[in-house]
Amino acid sequence: MGVTYRNFRVDSIPAFSVGRFFAQARIFQVQPATHEETEIFAAINLPDFGTDAEAIAFSNRWAVGWIHENALEIAEAKGAHV
Repeated sequence: MGVTYRNFRVDSIPAFSVGRFFAQARIFQVQPATHEETEIFAAINLPDFGTDAEAIAFSNRWAVGWIHENALEIAEAKGAHV
């Protein structure tokens, strides 16, 4: 479960442990011409929540913010389109 934003795809599948859902986000860059995906970042130490829906929503919001903060740097480093 995740979200597509610009040329990025977010995979937000929470981990369940000790009765809590721990938010996680894996961010992939998608090449427009080939649709090839490259994982560029993984955040596994995000906050925990009482439901999986809360954890997923948080992960998606967090990842979009991360993309906003880092997209230009990623594009310059990889020669990619943002």
